Amino acid sequence: MKPFRGTLIAAALLAVVAVLWFVLKPADVEEADGGPRLFTFEKHELVKVDVRCPDGRPIVLVEKDGKWSIEGTDFVASRSMVNRFKHQLHDLTARATVVEDPEHPELYGLGENAMVTELTMRDGRTVKYRGGDPNPSSVSYYVQPLPGEVVYTVKKSAMDFGCLQFDQFRERRFAGFDSKDVTRYSAKLAIDGAPAELDIEKVGDRRWEMHAPEKMAASDDRVRRLMGRVSALKAKSFIELGDGDGADVLAKYGLDAPRADVTIRFASRDPLHLLVGADAESDNRLEELAYMMFADDDTIYVARRAMLDEYSADIAEYRNRRVVRMSAADVVAVDATLRTRPDQDLEGEHGVRLAAGDWFWKDGVPVPGSTPERVARQLAEMEVESFIDDAPGDLSAYGLDNPVARAVLSDSEGNERIVVLGSLGESRVDPEGRETARRYAAIEGDPSVYLVDERVLRVVEDMIREGNRKAKKDLDRMERQQRIPSEALPDEEAPK
Repeated sequence: MKPFRGTLIAAALLAVVAVLWFVLKPADVEEADGGPRLFTFEKHELVKVDVRCPDGRPIVLVEKDGKWSIEGTDFVASRSMVNRFKHQLHDLTARATVVEDPEHPELYGLGENAMVTELTMRDGRTVKYRGGDPNPSSVSYYVQPLPGEVVYTVKKSAMDFGCLQFDQFRERRFAGFDSKDVTRYSAKLAIDGAPAELDIEKVGDRRWEMHAPEKMAASDDRVRRLMGRVSALKAKSFIELGDGDGADVLAKYGLDAPRADVTIRFASRDPLHLLVGADAESDNRLEELAYMMFADDDTIYVARRAMLDEYSADIAEYRNRRVVRMSAADVVAVDATLRTRPDQDLEGEHGVRLAAGDWFWKDGVPVPGSTPERVARQLAEMEVESFIDDAPGDLSAYGLDNPVARAVLSDSEGNERIVVLGSLGESRVDPEGRETARRYAAIEGDPSVYLVDERVLRVVEDMIREGNRKAKKDLDRMERQQRIPSEALPDEEAPK
């Protein structure tokens, strides 16, 4: 009987525990986004977020002059975190009402260890609440608006980010800037396969001049790629230096003799001076990291080191391939001359002018179709496919002593760029074996010889062909008028 009696006692205790759990457990109410609206404010009204977490460290994000920072520090606040507060809470509706006046708020995570958050609006109005635990279904969180006692459930995404680690509230994009404001990009390098120095200066709208390691016009796309690598840097983690840390600490991270010492100058702000040190450990073997910091700063950032790969590229890749240095939008006149070739008897000389948004022939007759726009675009934005010779001794080798075509492009300020096209050069062959014709080209006043796509000549031919067709019609009309007696023609049609 003793074993049987023990079984009865155990069963009774289990029943008591089950009843207590059922009475005291948080209510698992049906989830539906149909409860009362808890908070309402416009996103742009939010100017302060004060989060008090159980670990005791307050996190206060403050907006001043449109910029968010972490109060009590020099740290920029995370834009994504600020946006989460705005987006998740500005119009928060409860999924359900759990209890009106909880006797044991700690059962919902709303006791002394609750997260307490206060949002301040631009007009001084505040929104305050306690954030608790997830409910038994783990799809919602308990929340208690303050002042008040009522406990609600809200969507998980509205509460699960309030008490993250402190670094989560820091802005991870630490080197952002406006590329349009950049006036000079310089770097001193200690990287295998890279030049010792890179120095590129802005000389016009989307125009760059390289001073080192070679002097040449630099590609806008390539320079923007360099700047984009820096501007996109995001910290994986942060290391704060103490007041007593010196050169030995910097040496530990390879920042006493950095692999890259980058200075970017701007038209409207102080320069950005970035140092890139040794490789940092990574949890992902496919992600290479490095230590980085700004000169005269006390924060070391761990970020992806992919930006260093840009410096090992062949310096020829930085060369500007748009050698005409004129935008199609700036062209207001094109004058082209085409001579005959053994395989083509088309020749002529014609010009077009842009006025009030429309193109006209030199005699003022409107040009139908899109040919003038195509000619201006192909010539002004002509992109070099190969750099052939920067100091040719004899242009006849490229057919440029007596060019097939010569086109003069003019802008509204009277600037001219003259493109000349010579004989056919080596074709481009794609991976499928298809060939594309290319032709030697040069810019008058520039000694270099290039290879460009044959399409450049084709649009010039289109313009000459249309001009010849118009000239023939004009001549035919004049001949017909001359065969008619003058007295039979109205005064305005009589031949002159």
